[in-house]
Amino acid sequence: MGSPGVGKTSLVRRFVEQRFDGDHDSSISMAIFKGELQLGDVSLEMMLWDPGDDQASAQYHRSFISGASGLVFVVDASKPRTLDHLLEAQTKAFGFIGSRPSILLVNKIDDTRNFALSKAQLDAANRFPWHLMQASAKSGENVVQAFTQLGQLMLETRKATG
Repeated sequence: MGSPGVGKTSLVRRFVEQRFDGDHDSSISMAIFKGELQLGDVSLEMMLWDPGDDQASAQYHRSFISGASGLVFVVDASKPRTLDHLLEAQTKAFGFIGSRPSILLVNKIDDTRNFALSKAQLDAANRFPWHLMQASAKSGENVVQAFTQLGQLMLETRKATG
């Protein structure tokens, strides 16, 4: 989940298809991808729901994410407003993550000269119950690691709740 243009679809495609397509059109409806991870002796199949940009505000509603086992929130490292928007949504709907495993993924870190998120913003983001990670859909840096981290958190939660 995240604001339009932050790279949600690019991250999912990098994880699932091991490719980057910088020229794809913005998502206009829900796309569903299947990704697989091998975590030790556990094979994990993930159904990844990629909300279209036309659903940017709806995606933060509890009903939209009620059945999710884990969440990935995405912001653009070069656009501070994308993190501000996400933090506002989190504050207004505080608790919608609950005990659900969640990752906050700062995307587009390959463009270091345009990294514009402030320390204060990142500190504010760290107050929420998600794991903060940085990645690049374009270069592939940390993309698999982010989805692996989410998978591990989902398995841990499942074991803890039985």
